[in-house]
Amino acid sequence: MSNAKEVLALEDLRYKAMIANDVAALEKLFHPDLIYTHSSALVDTSTSYLEALRSGKTRYKGAERFEEKVRIYGDTALVTGRAQMQVELGGQPKAIKLRYLVVWTKTPQGWKFVGWQSTPLAG
Repeated sequence: MSNAKEVLALEDLRYKAMIANDVAALEKLFHPDLIYTHSSALVDTSTSYLEALRSGKTRYKGAERFEEKVRIYGDTALVTGRAQMQVELGGQPKAIKLRYLVVWTKTPQGWKFVGWQSTPLAG
């Protein structure tokens, strides 16, 4: 499997785990140095992001991805695209449309999710 296909397969796993609230599966995908910048500009670390899921503060109900493109630069993969997400934040439903940049890095343990940056889209 090519690196790009492998990274997209890992993105599929990551989204499925987010929607299933499978924190254990996400922990296996996450790099300890993860920086997750939400479309609201809130920044999480691996620890704080997983705790928000564990506690129920954040619940992903659904997500669709569009226009995904993978670029590989050595041991770094950049994934760009658009997404629509249905999330419950503190018990309040929210629909989010955004553009994103995902960063994966290849480690001795395989590809690890190390960065997320998203920007909200109007409408």
